[in-house]
Amino acid sequence: MKEILKFLEELEINNKREWFDENRERYQEIRKKVLALADRLIKSVSSFYDIWDELRPNDCIFRINRDTRFSKDKTPYKTSFWIEITPNGKRWWLPCFYLHIQPGNQSFIAWWLYMPDSQTTWIIREWIDKKGKNLQKMIDKILKSELFYLYEDAVKITPRWYKKDNPNIELLKLKHRIVERQVSDKELLGKEFEKELVKDFKKIAPFVEWLQLALSN
Repeated sequence: MKEILKFLEELEINNKREWFDENRERYQEIRKKVLALADRLIKSVSSFYDIWDELRPNDCIFRINRDTRFSKDKTPYKTSFWIEITPNGKRWWLPCFYLHIQPGNQSFIAWWLYMPDSQTTWIIREWIDKKGKNLQKMIDKILKSELFYLYEDAVKITPRWYKKDNPNIELLKLKHRIVERQVSDKELLGKEFEKELVKDFKKIAPFVEWLQLALSN
């Protein structure tokens, strides 16, 4: 992990194609380390969560090149590594276990359904309307630990088809369904990091399962 963080630190300072080309072989070695980490996490998560048998590390990590077509920021590379484990790989519209690696104490782990499309949002809201009490109890239990927090990016107005006095209105307003925990550089570099990461993944797995169940009904 030390080499991964060091590479990302240098990339942030030298985020140019010329520098990257000069360090491409080094990047390939770093990428192998990230793939190895993803492989270990897949095996660990599969012990308590239903994952496609043919899931491979390449299915779970994202390319380092940025899509700059519609962004004012034209730097060509991401300065972080992302590992996303869903039942069948990296799929933004499916609930997942997520690890974000970024130096400067900007890393975090998450259990999420991030940026769902309109159809997925509609399905989740319908499920929350019916089963929101169960979800709220689960979230309340999770948040008893000060380590975890709910990402509360929400729409300002009441979603269409729902009333303002709906008992689950705050859950219905959420744009994403995300539980997160920040991870320091020191923790990333610790000998027990992967072991503790898997423990946390398992601890919050019911949240991911609840979202998955909503989408399968």
